[in-house]
Amino acid sequence: ASPSAFPARTLEEALRRQPHSNVAVISVPGEHAAREARRALEKGLHVFLFSDNVPVEEERALKEFALPKGLLVMGPDCGTAIVGGKGLGFANVVRRGPIGVIGASGTGIQEFTSLVHRWGSGISQAIGTGSRDLSDAVGGLSLLTALGALEKDPRTRTIAVLSKPPGPKALSAVLPKIAGLSKPAVVCFLGAPPGFLPETAGCRPARTLDE
Repeated sequence: ASPSAFPARTLEEALRRQPHSNVAVISVPGEHAAREARRALEKGLHVFLFSDNVPVEEERALKEFALPKGLLVMGPDCGTAIVGGKGLGFANVVRRGPIGVIGASGTGIQEFTSLVHRWGSGISQAIGTGSRDLSDAVGGLSLLTALGALEKDPRTRTIAVLSKPPGPKALSAVLPKIAGLSKPAVVCFLGAPPGFLPETAGCRPARTLDE
């Protein structure tokens, strides 16, 4: 059998086979995950980091490294994404359409994309950030990069953001980016009290995924 019939054993080998790849999917034990993610980022790849048990300090360091490069770190503990119409992790099969979603909840993304499909529209991109991204320890760094990516994406006409309520520092970091979007945005912070988002946020608040 040819070498390509066998799985690649290293990132370098995979890139030799597919030099135009731009996303690395990483699912290794948490103690090794940050190292493998950094190697992928150093090679200019976006990262879908399925691994969990990654210390929050390592998560922030990865995302700080990726931010100026414009690279996405989806995760750690990222279970779902739909990028360019291709599902990563546990993704629903839904039609393509004008709605881009960014979520710090994999199950929230799955439910939201299913609802959009059921009601006749479709998903341009669905980007998971990892459940801790909007904590103050991480500061919404992946959300910031994802907002920029969907702002530039010609397929995306409306942006939805899904998360449990963020920390106050993370919220203050991401609100100016949301308010400055040229595309309409809907933000659902699940479980947040009424009025959690200020009127100056530049987006429509929603309290539930159905709303």
